[in-house]
Amino acid sequence: MLAQGANPCAMPVSTQPLPRARAKALLADLDRGLALPTEWYGEPAIFQEELTRIHRRAWHFAAHTGELKAPGDVLPLVVAKTPIVLVRAEDGAVRGFLNICRHRGYPVVTEAGAKTALFCQYHGWTYELDGSLRHAPRSKDDPDFEPGCIGLLPIQTHVWGPTIWVNIDVKAPPFETWIEGMPQKVKDDGLTIDDHVFGFDHTWEMNANWKVFQDNTVECYHCATAHPQFAEAMQMDPELHEMWIGGKHWIHERMRFRDSMSEGLTYKRVPGQPLYYCYYWIFPTTYLQFSGRGFEIGTVDVLAVDKMRMRHICFFPPDTPADFLAKGKARLAADATIWQDVDLCNRVQAAHATGLAPQGRFLKGPEFLLTHLQRRVVEMMGEPL
Repeated sequence: MLAQGANPCAMPVSTQPLPRARAKALLADLDRGLALPTEWYGEPAIFQEELTRIHRRAWHFAAHTGELKAPGDVLPLVVAKTPIVLVRAEDGAVRGFLNICRHRGYPVVTEAGAKTALFCQYHGWTYELDGSLRHAPRSKDDPDFEPGCIGLLPIQTHVWGPTIWVNIDVKAPPFETWIEGMPQKVKDDGLTIDDHVFGFDHTWEMNANWKVFQDNTVECYHCATAHPQFAEAMQMDPELHEMWIGGKHWIHERMRFRDSMSEGLTYKRVPGQPLYYCYYWIFPTTYLQFSGRGFEIGTVDVLAVDKMRMRHICFFPPDTPADFLAKGKARLAADATIWQDVDLCNRVQAAHATGLAPQGRFLKGPEFLLTHLQRRVVEMMGEPL
């Protein structure tokens, strides 16, 4: 949903796209099985371009609906290093704006809560919940002041079950287009998103570029050697590891649990049926996974060229017992796989930091999904804004 109060005076910030010849050469390398060069993981200038050309034009998980329960609830966030505020409007819709006052740049919301208006504490400018300017002190004495042209700048929002997604760019494709076909695939795999609510979450950081983490998490080629606990739970036969390109901006994987595994935190067996772990990556920074009980969202907050924050959110049916959720939260915080991935990514980033890491060579079987997602990186970096 595009937020109301769109501002006709807003002008987009434009940068130069990746030169066509360079993009063509990078795409040719990817087709030959080569990864992006090491500077794409450690060069600050490239990271800044990615912020503008990828992250601020893409869809990201932002919050869960439990954080915006009632009309007037507001939630300030930072997405793609951009301050935003989400608002539950009087009609029940979730709307979003840049959390930047149109006067002098101060945030209009500094903490979550219930509001009847968005009030900038710097000079007292006040905005309605639809983003329009209600009042600017002393503005009546300025004959050239046009309040209708000075509303908060809107962003796109979309609610999918208990999850809220945002896109900074109002010209970007809507969420339904971004993940076209995925909701039906999720449903076919046995998950009804709408039947869940927020359960618990856990947050951690790693000293790695966001693409280092993406490269790591969209393949399980490394699982047998780097994640022994995970490998004990799953059937590691490559022939049983299913991988698909679902669309331009999403991929899908499925693996089967070992028959000897008993029920756990997020997996629940049906007698006589195989149990699968289903995984989706939504470009550029979010995964969704499930295996029979609830589902999980993992979302990356890009902080710097070599730093990111990861938030992992678990959703369960509303009648899930509180003691189960408490045990699950503790188990998530101690999950060995998380800290193994942190160590892997930190060490890979350290190699890129030297500037000497050779261009990686992907295997076209177990790592073809990496090529697909890296192609999207190059394509978006070369597209005009």
